[in-house]
Amino acid sequence: MKTFIGIGLVTAIIYWIFIDGTYLKIYLLLLLIYTIFTQIGTLTRYNNSRKKCNIATWNGPNDPQILMVHEWDVERAKEYLESRREETGLALTLTHLVAYCAGRALKNDPEVNGRICFGNFYPKDKVDISFMNPCESGRDLEIYKVEEADQKPFPAFFAPSKGGSFKDVNLSFVPTSLLQLVLEVAGYLSCVLNLPVGLPGLGRDPFGSCIVTNAGSMGYGHIFSPIPSFAHVPVMITVGAEEKKPLVINDEIKVKEVVNVTMTVDHRFVNEIKAASVYKKFTSYLNDPSECDREDVK
Repeated sequence: MKTFIGIGLVTAIIYWIFIDGTYLKIYLLLLLIYTIFTQIGTLTRYNNSRKKCNIATWNGPNDPQILMVHEWDVERAKEYLESRREETGLALTLTHLVAYCAGRALKNDPEVNGRICFGNFYPKDKVDISFMNPCESGRDLEIYKVEEADQKPFPAFFAPSKGGSFKDVNLSFVPTSLLQLVLEVAGYLSCVLNLPVGLPGLGRDPFGSCIVTNAGSMGYGHIFSPIPSFAHVPVMITVGAEEKKPLVINDEIKVKEVVNVTMTVDHRFVNEIKAASVYKKFTSYLNDPSECDREDVK
């Protein structure tokens, strides 16, 4: 549908250039009427920048996504983190570890790590992992990115480069219909065509190959995060809160500290068989993070 709307606008512009501006004037007039109509009665209190971006980003739930969840026994991961904290002096967390393992899981897998441009899939030449962190009690998001995450050592994930946040610019006054167009165009230019775009958090490919976010900080134990359409990433990983759960280990029930790690995968990029392969590799690294270090030595 967005393609047909875009073609209609381009047709109006071409018609205006070579014939006259009647078609374009009608288009802009209808757009103005729609904008005024939708802005009447808008409650700014409930329609802040992030709320407007949410509305402008997603349509109805009809996009293909694969959902997976891993109940992560974090006992070995905590031991690994403790040793790396003592070694580096950095306050490394489980979220950093999830991103580290994700970068290694996507390494050398061009069938998953890529972009869809003009209806075709193209593999990327590197794996970048971004963090999307909630702040200000969930009213805002901050974006950070680790470039070449498949090559970086674990401590590098502690200090990623900041991309931007919704609070860097006030979008609450922008009509949703216009904001949707701006986000889609800016996202396509920066994430698909890899062009620099002057919007907060949207430089060259700001989201990379995968987004990692922590919902546990907001109290969620188990949640699937939707992939923002303007991000154009194949994978979204969400880290839940730590909980005590009964697990069956060697035919015995034991109470363990567990973190639910969920994956949302864009079905356009990969089928369920390849997604399962990446998932198994990813969870293998989570269960034994030192395996990532051993691969780095090879």
